[in-house]
Amino acid sequence: MTVRLTDKQRVAMDALQGARAAGLGLSAYARAHGLNARQLHDSVVALRRRGVLPPTDRPRPRKGAFVAVRVVNTPPSPSMRPSPPRTGMVCRVIHAAGLVIECGEWPPTAWLLSLASGSRDAAS
Repeated sequence: MTVRLTDKQRVAMDALQGARAAGLGLSAYARAHGLNARQLHDSVVALRRRGVLPPTDRPRPRKGAFVAVRVVNTPPSPSMRPSPPRTGMVCRVIHAAGLVIECGEWPPTAWLLSLASGSRDAAS
């Protein structure tokens, strides 16, 4: 089966191959070669829809992905001075049960550990 490509689609195919060979993303390749990145992306998407190109080989990163945080209890160093009072939120904890807890200052480490451990009452 022969697929006829437009000039824009041929340029997009060449740019995609050039970007892969150079180890660059398509946008970076377009900037480096004075090409219109939006047209290249649109052409590549159209070629993927038509089945001329395979689906993207890497999954898109999810926005708002969970970032693991490790809480450790370390004694403060003697050189640490208390910071001036803050206004506004400093820390937001989103619990697995759907609770959102916003703190105006950093909560005690023991409280965070008990909250993360799933004990029945983090207040105790």
